[in-house]
Amino acid sequence: MQITVLCKVVDNFGDIGVAWRLCRRLAKIQSKYKICLVVDNLEAFAKIENSVIASETKQFISIDGIEIFSWKDEALCHEVFSRNDGEKLSLILELFQCGRPEWMEKILFEEKLKRTVQIIMIDYLTAEKYAEDFHCLQSLTRSAKVQKVNFMPGFTEKTGGLVIDDAWTEVPEWNGEGPVLVFTYENDWEKLARALYDYSKVSGRKVLVAQGRGKESFLQAFNKVASASSASIVEELPYLNQTEWDEMMKGCSALVIRGEESMSRACLSGIPFIWHAYPQSDEYQLVKVRALLERMRPHFVEVDFEIVEKAWLEINNNVSFPGLTRESVQDSDIQIVRSSRIMTQNVYAKFFRSIPRLVSGFRDFALSLRKNGDLAANLMTYIEKLAII
Repeated sequence: MQITVLCKVVDNFGDIGVAWRLCRRLAKIQSKYKICLVVDNLEAFAKIENSVIASETKQFISIDGIEIFSWKDEALCHEVFSRNDGEKLSLILELFQCGRPEWMEKILFEEKLKRTVQIIMIDYLTAEKYAEDFHCLQSLTRSAKVQKVNFMPGFTEKTGGLVIDDAWTEVPEWNGEGPVLVFTYENDWEKLARALYDYSKVSGRKVLVAQGRGKESFLQAFNKVASASSASIVEELPYLNQTEWDEMMKGCSALVIRGEESMSRACLSGIPFIWHAYPQSDEYQLVKVRALLERMRPHFVEVDFEIVEKAWLEINNNVSFPGLTRESVQDSDIQIVRSSRIMTQNVYAKFFRSIPRLVSGFRDFALSLRKNGDLAANLMTYIEKLAII
């Protein structure tokens, strides 16, 4: 009774963050199953989990009963995963369209396993309608013995939901005196830095800057707009493991957050936040942002939602570099979002000034997400219902 999770680290910590949270949750709710994680970047993994030794050499790691293998260690992995008719491969969770390592392809399709293998594709988190359409949709592989199905995280009861581990079962109490967290991709952040500097001077809130791709560009912008006596406003965070990161987030009064893993925690936190989505070619990130905003709209009065909407569109509408694309995006969708660009005022400043009044809307949204259930529990229910294991 074994589950193997596959993860390629594309964006520093987001991919491995989701993978590790899911593995830990699966191990907690179904201890009778053995969980294996195969990841291609142990160095990035070590940044969020202290027990991981960052090395590209051959190694085997076990943390809290979860077995961890290096994707790149072909000889060891082939030897271990081909044992007993590939018993570790009876159920594979393939995260974020990461594909499968060559040694695994060889076992699955060239060495002709007798057992049936089930691959469940855990896709990127999105609020777009296609998440409901693709959820639990089956697809084909080049072998009848290898079956594949999609399982979509999401924000509605018609998707798999979000991973809600023990630390997130309840919406944390909002810390109105807490700092503001900044965790972004790289960009020209002068406008955001100006708003945070002014807000900090008035409110006394500190600004916590997380490690990652956007750190240097934000610090450069903040130093440009701040006075020489303002060094105490900003605190550069060290790398934090996942548990420490969660606790730090919960203590903040507001969040400027990026990616998927931290965005999902922000959604569950009930803390007012601005989401900086992963910049994509043709500005597809704007479609994803708009989709999530529409899921959130019913939880806010219109005047408050407009404050949130303007800040989210501002942070996402002026960046575009080659990244992941979706061929299905319609030009009309992009044009609708582009027409909503707000450039005439510092909408970040208004967002930060309005934080206390925005809390109720974000908390209501956070409570609604818990009604959809835990992704890991929903996944295990699906697995056992189909008698995959």
